[in-house]
Amino acid sequence: MPVNSQNILKELEVSKLPTLPSILADVLDSCQNHDSSFQSLAEIIARDASISARVVAMANSTLYNRGTPIRSLDRALLVLGIDTIRTIVITASIHQFFSGLSHGNHEFLKEFWRRSLSCALLAKSLAILTSYPKPEEAYLTGLLHNIGELVLSRNFNKEYLTLREEQPDEDKRLKHELGTFGIDHAELGAQLANEWGLSPYAIDAIRYHHANTVDILGAQHLVKILYAASALSNDAQQSMQQSVETTNSLFELNPSLISEICRKIDEEVIQVAESMGVQLDKQDDQEAHISLARAIRDQNLQNISRDLVSKAKTKIELATQIQHSLSLLLGTRQTALFWNEDNELVLIEDSYEAPLCFPLNEGSSLAAKSALRNEVLSSIDDDSAFVANQQILRLLDAQHMLCLPLLDGERIIAVIATTLHSNKERLHPNFLSILISQFKRQCIDIEQAHCAENTDSEINSLNAKVREIAHEANNPLSIINNYLSSLSLKLSEEDEVQEELQVLKEELERASQIIFRLRDLQQDITHDEGDADINLEIKNLLTLYKSSLFLAKSIDSEYLPDSSLRPVDISPGSLRQILTNLMKNAVEAMPEGGKISIATKSSINVNGHSFCEIKITDNGPGIPEEIQKNLFTPVSTTKGAGHSGLGLSITKNLVTEARGTITCRSDGKGTQFQILLPEQ
Repeated sequence: MPVNSQNILKELEVSKLPTLPSILADVLDSCQNHDSSFQSLAEIIARDASISARVVAMANSTLYNRGTPIRSLDRALLVLGIDTIRTIVITASIHQFFSGLSHGNHEFLKEFWRRSLSCALLAKSLAILTSYPKPEEAYLTGLLHNIGELVLSRNFNKEYLTLREEQPDEDKRLKHELGTFGIDHAELGAQLANEWGLSPYAIDAIRYHHANTVDILGAQHLVKILYAASALSNDAQQSMQQSVETTNSLFELNPSLISEICRKIDEEVIQVAESMGVQLDKQDDQEAHISLARAIRDQNLQNISRDLVSKAKTKIELATQIQHSLSLLLGTRQTALFWNEDNELVLIEDSYEAPLCFPLNEGSSLAAKSALRNEVLSSIDDDSAFVANQQILRLLDAQHMLCLPLLDGERIIAVIATTLHSNKERLHPNFLSILISQFKRQCIDIEQAHCAENTDSEINSLNAKVREIAHEANNPLSIINNYLSSLSLKLSEEDEVQEELQVLKEELERASQIIFRLRDLQQDITHDEGDADINLEIKNLLTLYKSSLFLAKSIDSEYLPDSSLRPVDISPGSLRQILTNLMKNAVEAMPEGGKISIATKSSINVNGHSFCEIKITDNGPGIPEEIQKNLFTPVSTTKGAGHSGLGLSITKNLVTEARGTITCRSDGKGTQFQILLPEQ
């Protein structure tokens, strides 16, 4: 049933928005724990859009607000205090517990939570990178950007979930929301942001985060940040390539750098989800309206086990770690780990002797039966006279044992066998489930690490082949570019064909950039985030630009590398972005042609610390004095369409993040940028 958009906020309930039970449990636990810091509470609340919305709305209400709008979570929490926050969360818990949520709601909440947190972290990263002065405002705006979806889901439950299934494309769904409910989630979110006292820019950012990219190019900084963050966090709507191109068009960021940022954010969201026991990658049968008391209990058990279960790198280390952990947590004396190898359970032990093993079938042992049934079994309840059982009990030096299966879906990974006391009722099933989950995660990590080692040679071979193809493909593009330049010189400047030739040149350069990105395949596969080879990156960029950008602008280049230069602790994507920005700036400073010189040098001593040096020099007209005063500050660009005016600001932020420095010298004879990066 459509709702009159004029009265939408009066008609819809926004005070009972649902959230994940584990978030509510975490907040309640933090409020009740006297040892918890205020900062830790703020970090938990900052994970969730629903609770954050309640907190900001309450802080900006007439009861608490004293005239100055509150636009960050930290300040809102300080204004409200622990007691009020506890009341907000308990009230939310009661509403959620008694209203109940279907399985469909629970899956929607997980996806909504993942998207909101990803968008918030991306918005903050882009804000810092592009020197937006209020990164916390960008974070809050990203966290709340889709809050309208939560309101529609709360008030039109079945209709909205059905609409989401029928219209998975978010842009198309927006139009159906308007026709079905009288308002779309972007406009509803903007109206809520206005009610809660967010800034006009934040309101606009939420309202227009589904606009056309071309309409956003000239928008205010925060609006562009949220637009890019929303696109990058929405894998279901656009391919990553489209999202990267959107971000590149707004901020001129290299695709490899954008991919690195997204990869780090994805890892952070997964870590946060795992800390809360939320499985983002699979559906589960658990109802979303589980008892919060049970959630708190399980969360406390998980916190205890997580503190004791440390990271293992090999099967032997894992077996030792399991022995240590179960001894501390359950009081067991001995533990054995059996790994599934070709449908045999093989004992993991640090010995050269033939290990104990037996077939993976129910007629062989209690451990095999436990794995095949995916059940925790004890020899007290199952006294089958298997010879293998007696061998395991003798290994454990025990009368009874408990078998814990470790499965990834239906795939059997391993089984833990441990000594069992007769009073097995002390072993809480929830605690065992949490421990199994912890150990299973480590098993999967060990398997993945092993697979990665085995495929290194294949990756290197593939990477070499791709580089060879990229090099061969770039040669004919260079020849075409040369012929276009020659043809352009033969025609008069007023010839209307010149404009078409320029379009062809730009598309050729774009094609060269795409081919050049194939060289990043090794980095993308290995997720390399450091140890960039400065000389190699400069060489690759010069190879690209000599046959495209430099050739089109009549630019000569000179490269003086220091062969003793060691790799530096900066991601290749970040280094590439720095070099690209400075080279392009130099080219644009010499419209009539000129020369760019690049030099590297190792072991530059600054205040007793060793740095490597990169110098990029041009012989252009220099930078005007009034611009030099605010050289690294975001400005309105004077370069026309297609430029964000953020290049040098982004460059400085990336250098600073790498613990380096950047300086500029400029006069009428040219400009030189010096970058110093700390040597390892």
